[in-house]
Amino acid sequence: MIYKYYKTLIILVLTALLSCNKNDNEDNHDSYFYVALPTDPVKVVNTSGSWLVYDLHIKTPNIEKVVVFHDDIPLLTYTNFITRDNLHIASIWLEYPQDGWVKEHLVHEFQYQNSINQPELHSFNLKVEREYPNPKTVEFPVPQGIWLAEGAPGVSSYHTRAIFPFQEPIYDEEQNGYLIGNNPQRYAIDYALFENNLPYKNDGKNLTDWHCYNLPVKAAEGGKILFTENNIPDNLTPGELDYPTDMTNASGNVVYIEHLDGTIGVYCHLIPNSILVNVGDFVTTGQVLGRLGNSGNSFAPHLHMHVLTNPENKSLVEYADGLYMESLPYKFPEFVKLGALEPGYLDETPITSFSPTMNVNFIGKLPSESDVIEF
Repeated sequence: MIYKYYKTLIILVLTALLSCNKNDNEDNHDSYFYVALPTDPVKVVNTSGSWLVYDLHIKTPNIEKVVVFHDDIPLLTYTNFITRDNLHIASIWLEYPQDGWVKEHLVHEFQYQNSINQPELHSFNLKVEREYPNPKTVEFPVPQGIWLAEGAPGVSSYHTRAIFPFQEPIYDEEQNGYLIGNNPQRYAIDYALFENNLPYKNDGKNLTDWHCYNLPVKAAEGGKILFTENNIPDNLTPGELDYPTDMTNASGNVVYIEHLDGTIGVYCHLIPNSILVNVGDFVTTGQVLGRLGNSGNSFAPHLHMHVLTNPENKSLVEYADGLYMESLPYKFPEFVKLGALEPGYLDETPITSFSPTMNVNFIGKLPSESDVIEF
């Protein structure tokens, strides 16, 4: 989903505020401190490198930082928590070693204050695998061209830091910690097409000014159609929302495809009445699903696409059901990186022309945040 929406969603977590994970948490006896993970760590391979990625959901009155150690060597000091009251989320991205992990634990040392403002330390051990599998490969969901990969996965991406919070945190007895919510789009990309080094012609005030508007949206992987919504209006003026958005329409017109391995591809913000598939249909990789639009929580034409994991075989019946699943990384067969723009580029007024700074071929990787790529 688009740029401004996820900035808003992070604020929602701050003002309105994790599926179990096996970990070694024998030190977690402090009644002032709880930590849990919504999902197992995964390997992400993008144009910036290889990463071990996971979230920590933390409940404690005040938190200052967490230092992550492997074999007594500090790997990361993290302070950029999403916080509301005594609930905190850390999005951890660790550089993945070329030969995998030697030791089977990562030690997390938290510095925090207890309920009477006394400084405390808490140690949390996370069991890690010696090797993690590379992400699955999917095809691009949009036609060939030059595309901005807005909000692509990275430690500071608005998709990475977005969350759909539960009404109340859920206590996980297995982890002895609290789960705050789900992030179905941690590895999502917002696609906007560039022509003549710009995403639109004229002043961009009309939907048809945008080069990507009304282009075909294609299945990145074949499978069975689980859910569609086809009747949500486009927002007619880029930069503005024509109607309130909530959990019943945030993704706009949408298609969910279940793949053979049980994962689910999600395609958002399509033009109303453009979807060509129905629930129960089987589609092939590259088949056209509908047309790229500006429906739902979208401030400009783009395609938001991500992949969900569904190990519990949850049903998709209501529109919001997919918002309470978790996300999965993936990679593309091949693309060329032409450079990168500053995050939030599409919010600029006036917008500046993109100037390519490189021409590097990547095979079996994912774009990084705000990469400009050609395929």
